[in-house]
Amino acid sequence: MKKIYISADIEGISDIVTGISALRSGNDFAAARKRFANEINAAVRACFDFGCSDVTICEGHADMENLIIEDLDPRIRLISGSIRSSLQMEGIGMGYDAYISFGHSGAGLNIDGVLNHCYNGGKIYNLRLNGQTMNTETVVNATIAGHYGIPLIAVIGDSAVCREVKEFVPNCEGIAVKEGLSRYCAISYHPKMCDKMIYEGVSAALARASEIAPLDLGELITLEIDYKETSMADTACLVPGVERVAPRTIRYKGDAKTIFKLQNLFIYRLVDNV
Repeated sequence: MKKIYISADIEGISDIVTGISALRSGNDFAAARKRFANEINAAVRACFDFGCSDVTICEGHADMENLIIEDLDPRIRLISGSIRSSLQMEGIGMGYDAYISFGHSGAGLNIDGVLNHCYNGGKIYNLRLNGQTMNTETVVNATIAGHYGIPLIAVIGDSAVCREVKEFVPNCEGIAVKEGLSRYCAISYHPKMCDKMIYEGVSAALARASEIAPLDLGELITLEIDYKETSMADTACLVPGVERVAPRTIRYKGDAKTIFKLQNLFIYRLVDNV
């Protein structure tokens, strides 16, 4: 394991339970983004202490410019900014050995998932790949990494997202820094304890990374999206090749790389102003 890719989001870090901390407009956002960087640094230290030579962090929360690079370990490289071809996995095809999911929320498959949603939570209700519901961002991201032969070796977030991910990648390392009591309430560990848990969990994942297989769906993929409103499906159907299979549901069949790009188009760019 020499080159490590970390896709990072803020909802799953310790003591984030509402928009007061998770949103740029929230009163506690400044403190939360500092904690975001500190907890990522614990994962980064584990990677470099293990002997990795390259750690890239892809920031994937909201406007994707929430991490302050000066707060991060100086050995990292940071991908930020929302004008990109992949929602949360930009650049994953550049020869990485392992993928770590950091801070992504669950998708509401469990009642204790904190801030659970599917990517663009106000617009998307369900996302299916090859007929399987894959609402959990980390799972979909793992299929993108898997296409390039890269395994998801660790997921860091709440206990619900760890369970959701293990349904698809059962032997990845699950590092739960909080336990949800509802969508907007959780029991969190102290940040210093979280740093220790993250460091030890990532170290353990790296040590057995060769045992974890990539989550590869194959070259041809069928993507289906259930939108919250019919107008969003109307808009998606402007793309040639899209099938309307229900009032709020669209389908597109294509090669993997095309599907992964269209996720960005269908989930954000086409429907955000509808």
